Amino acid sequence: MADKGKRYNKEFKDSVVRMIKDDGRSVASVAKDLGTSEQTIYRWLEQHKVRQNPEKVRIMELEAELKVANRRVADLEESVTILKKATAIFATQHRK
Repeated sequence: MADKGKRYNKEFKDSVVRMIKDDGRSVASVAKDLGTSEQTIYRWLEQHKVRQNPEKVRIMELEAELKVANRRVADLEESVTILKKATAIFATQHRK
């Protein structure tokens, strides 16, 4: 079974963000001290920034809803196209 990597709880992530923001430590030094990747810490910083801005959170929720709705519309349009073709096929078979 594939290992999905380490999982960190919210409190740990928040403490890492505080180390960087409040203590002025660099991402590289915190990553080295904690044995995690810099990319992971940068992602936590971005997530923290998003959580601090409720408008951005709502925009992200709306974008996700729009993506789902657009996918549904595309599926329905494809279904309509298939049904139109099937109707045309059955209509020509019925005439013969």
